[in-house]
Amino acid sequence: MKIRFLIFILYTFTAFSQQKAVKDSFDFYKENHQYIKAFNFSDKKTKLYLKKGNYTKYINQVIKSADLLSDEIKDNKRAYKLVLNTLNTTNKKASDYDMVKLLNTLTYINIDLQKYPEAIKIATKSLKLANKSKNDTITARLYRGILIGYLKTEKTDSIYRYLEPNLKSAHKIKDNKFIADAYNSNYAFYNLIKEYDIAKKYLDSSLIFAKKANSKKAIITAKSNLGVHYLVTEKNYKKAIEIYDEIINDTKNDSANTKYDYAIACVNMAFCYENLGDYRKAYNYQTQYVNYTDSLLLHKNDTELEQIRTQYELDKAESKYEEEKLLLKQKQLKSEKMLYLLLTVLMLLAILFYFFYQNLKLKQKNKFKDLNHSIQQNLVNATIDGQEEERKRLSGVLHDNISALLSSASLHLTAFEANHPEIDDQLKKTKAIIKEAHDKVRDLSHALVPPVLEKLGLIPALEDLCEKNSNSLIDFQFNNLIEKEIRFQNDFEMKMYFIVAELFNNIMKHSNASAAFLTIKKENNQLSINIEDNGKGFNTKEGKSTEGYGLSQIKTRIKSLKGMITIDSKEKSGVVILIKIPVPNQKSDAGSHFHNV
Repeated sequence: MKIRFLIFILYTFTAFSQQKAVKDSFDFYKENHQYIKAFNFSDKKTKLYLKKGNYTKYINQVIKSADLLSDEIKDNKRAYKLVLNTLNTTNKKASDYDMVKLLNTLTYINIDLQKYPEAIKIATKSLKLANKSKNDTITARLYRGILIGYLKTEKTDSIYRYLEPNLKSAHKIKDNKFIADAYNSNYAFYNLIKEYDIAKKYLDSSLIFAKKANSKKAIITAKSNLGVHYLVTEKNYKKAIEIYDEIINDTKNDSANTKYDYAIACVNMAFCYENLGDYRKAYNYQTQYVNYTDSLLLHKNDTELEQIRTQYELDKAESKYEEEKLLLKQKQLKSEKMLYLLLTVLMLLAILFYFFYQNLKLKQKNKFKDLNHSIQQNLVNATIDGQEEERKRLSGVLHDNISALLSSASLHLTAFEANHPEIDDQLKKTKAIIKEAHDKVRDLSHALVPPVLEKLGLIPALEDLCEKNSNSLIDFQFNNLIEKEIRFQNDFEMKMYFIVAELFNNIMKHSNASAAFLTIKKENNQLSINIEDNGKGFNTKEGKSTEGYGLSQIKTRIKSLKGMITIDSKEKSGVVILIKIPVPNQKSDAGSHFHNV
């Protein structure tokens, strides 16, 4: 989240009114250690730039604030948060050049936080963006950041890989201070791997370019490293004394920024004179080191106190801003809740009306659907009933009339044959034709209504059906769990018989089964018929697409009898069909050939 310091706006405005001659700028406040005013000024600028969509100026101002937090206030965590939130705000909005500047700042903040792997990761990924934006200065800084990260973690293979790119990028931008830093990094690497002669050459180059850059800090850094080289590596104490003497003269009267270098030079001078046996000078320089250390400690304490005070003020400002933001948000939420409540009520009414209307339409649709289904079922039932009635009528006509007439004709021919023996051949042929006609009429009559069903009832008829359909290819086995003498209503028996006959027909046509089983039982006034086969089966999940017209008619017929049918099957696992139908209580007519239960 971008740091805001609204708490100080009123205070800053008053101060500006009283000091009109004072320049209102971030840099002025920073130079005069007025960090809160600097942040207030920066906050106003960043909001203005963000509102106008000027992401370049917005990012530049954020980088200034982050540098102030990191370098002066030493609040690297707040700086990290500021830059990270800015990256999220400007993602895919700012140019590659501006984004890589932010990523470079984030790299060095991570280095300050000692998060070296993260710094290396960010800098490495940012190099592609820097090359794309053709920003040589940022590229050089990123290479330097990567190298610092690897030097801190002492990963020598990785350090060596980036030494040359770091040096080349520094030379490319022709910045002598960058070049001095690059040579100093090379010195650090070769000193780490104990290649002291090579390290010394890079150190000399670092000092040359530091002097060209006229950067006092870079010169002192190079000289300090050179002094360490003479002191530790070559043990040339006299040469080390010359270097440290130069450092002491250069930093003696400087600001606190170089007093640390002065103190280190003093203690190293004491070490040199101790090794040369000049204990008096060693004691003097040791005393100077102690005095400057005390001075540095006092300055450090003052600086840290100022940093803590600034951080406290920043936290206080941020906390107040968050409180005001929360209050504003609560007010907005209250207004939004009222609006949402009103909208919810309206939506609820609309939904209720919609569902009421849809429910009304659905009821009408279901009513028409049920009516249509009832009509279709009645048509199917009427058709099947008509077929069965016609079947019985035709069977009766064939058996009672045509068969009787053929029998009578056969008797007359027999009588005629006795009186006219001379035409015996023609009579025999005529009798044979009449007998064949009689047999066919009888077979057709039996096919329409099996005589076993008519005379003995459903159970013997089903057993006979199993025997008739069994052959060398398939064996139908019958298992009766009901008393054989029991009889049902004639229409019921006929319907059940032809349902089973149709299912048997399907098994023989489609199943490729070698065995089938029919089990029949009666429980609680309910007839159960179970039919199984060991055929190829089918996938019942395919639904109605696998049903034929015959099976559909069977389901309709069972439903009309208030029964149920279940079909369980899997491919290559056969089929199991279970039918359960309540036994009707209606009595048959007195003259019926069928007997009731």
